[in-house]
Amino acid sequence: MTRSEQKQLAIINAAKLEFIENGFSAANMNNICTAAEVSKRTLYRHFESKELLFEAVLAEVQESTIRITHYPFDAKRPLEEQLRAVTLREAEVMYSTYGIALSRTIVMEFFRQPELAKSMTQRLYRTRAVSNWFEQAIDAKMLVAEDVQTITSVYISIFQGLLFWPQVLDLLPQPEGEELEKKVATIVSTILRAFAP
Repeated sequence: MTRSEQKQLAIINAAKLEFIENGFSAANMNNICTAAEVSKRTLYRHFESKELLFEAVLAEVQESTIRITHYPFDAKRPLEEQLRAVTLREAEVMYSTYGIALSRTIVMEFFRQPELAKSMTQRLYRTRAVSNWFEQAIDAKMLVAEDVQTITSVYISIFQGLLFWPQVLDLLPQPEGEELEKKVATIVSTILRAFAP
C-alpha cells in the first residue's frame, strides 16, 4: 500500500466509526481527521464531500464482505445442510461487518437522500456469493427456478425480514444461539419448499 492509500483507508475506517456513533448528519469531519491522523486538506483531497466519503465507507464495507464470502456448492452434500451453513455465514458477516448501528445510519441516510439510495442499493447487501451458490444448485438440478435472480430475491426478502429489518428498526434484538438457528431454519425450509424439485 502506498502512503496515500494508507491515509485513504485510515480516513474510511475513522469515518465508519464516526457515522456509527453520530449518524451521517451529525458526523463531524474534524473528528474524522483527528481519528485518522490526517489534515482536513488531506481528507478533502481524497473525498470532496461527506456524501462521497459515506459512499466510500459503504463501498469498502461491501468489498470486504465480497473478499470473505465464498460458498462452494457440493452436489453430494444435503441441500438443507449447505444452505443452513450459507445462511449462518451470511448472518455472521452482516452482523460483524456492517453491524446494526451502521445499518441504521445507512437506512436513515437513504431516507434523507433517495438518490444516494438509488445509486448504492445495488452494492448494499448484494449477495453475489449466495447467487453463485444458487446458480450452481440450479445447474445441478437440485433447485428449480426461472432464473437465479428470482430465487436470490426471495431468499434476500426472507433473510432481511427475519434477520435485518426487525433489528435495524429496533423491534427485536440481534438473534443469537437457538433463536438464530430457528430463524435460519425458517429461511432454509421456506426456500427448499418453494424451489426444491
